[in-house]
Amino acid sequence: MRFWFVFMVVLGLAWAQDAPEQAPAPPSSPGAYSIARIVSMGDKSATVRVGEKLKEAEFPTESAAFRTGQQVVVYEADGRTYIAEPYRIPYLWGLLGLFVLVTVALGRGKGLRGLLGTAASMAVLAFFVVPQISAGNNPLLITFVGAFGILALSIYFVHGINRKTTAALIGTTFATLVALVLSVLLTEWMQFTGLTSEEAFLARFQLGGNLDLVSLYLAGVVVGALGALNDVTVTQAAVVQALVQANPRYSLRELYSRGMTVGFDHIGSLVNTLILAYAAGTLPLLLLISQSDVPLVLLINNETFAAEIVTMLVGSLALVLAVPLTTLMAAWLLRGRKLDYIERRWPGQ
Repeated sequence: MRFWFVFMVVLGLAWAQDAPEQAPAPPSSPGAYSIARIVSMGDKSATVRVGEKLKEAEFPTESAAFRTGQQVVVYEADGRTYIAEPYRIPYLWGLLGLFVLVTVALGRGKGLRGLLGTAASMAVLAFFVVPQISAGNNPLLITFVGAFGILALSIYFVHGINRKTTAALIGTTFATLVALVLSVLLTEWMQFTGLTSEEAFLARFQLGGNLDLVSLYLAGVVVGALGALNDVTVTQAAVVQALVQANPRYSLRELYSRGMTVGFDHIGSLVNTLILAYAAGTLPLLLLISQSDVPLVLLINNETFAAEIVTMLVGSLALVLAVPLTTLMAAWLLRGRKLDYIERRWPGQ
């Protein structure tokens, strides 16, 4: 599931690396951002080199421990220059390189295909889902189509096209559809507006108020659950395949029941993983709850908190449903396949 985050960083790094040294600021700002290097330092300002020019740049009010020779991001407006923050991209590149090296070294061919498949999946988000939503198309429909493309790329490319991966794809798709339908019903019953974050409000403002925030929220629920769903469904299908190879004479019921002995362990561990991942992202909200004088029940009733809880529980529910769905589908698709091969090649065995 953490592959998603890493490749979001990759796309951002690629854009930053190709950007010109002097990039224009956002439309609402009269200044510009650029990358500079500190030449010398004073008490409240530093001399920085921006391109070929030396400029005096003021430190931010709450500054990091800057040092001479360090690369920083500077902001220029009204003839004055300010140090905004340290330039962190080289460290992110180093971390990314370490991640890729370890993944390929330990995962070998599967690890490399996993990286390439995830990059392709992120390309679907970056070049299909986001532009289509920005163009005013329904975020819910676009995200579901994009999600199916992501699943097909990540499952078939990494693990090959066969009955095992087809079972995983079908199980994940059905679980995602159930999560989507349940999310739609809950947002209608609970009267969500979609204004659950500052980013959602700004996105709507930038698009002229034409963005359907409720559908955008629902799209986020789907995308957030895809990584864990992909993991558990492929593993469950592989478990059933191993059972068929061990004993081709297992019936559909036996394959399902034996496969679910592993599935129960997956449900317990991955639900815990998914909920903790969501909880980590909402840690500031949890701190607000602990410090607020508002009654707990009213805080939870607030849309910001309620929407996070719905996201967490719907994603976990989809994960739980994906296990038996995939196990049953894999048992049905794989049952007796090795036995058929043995009987065709060695009649009477």
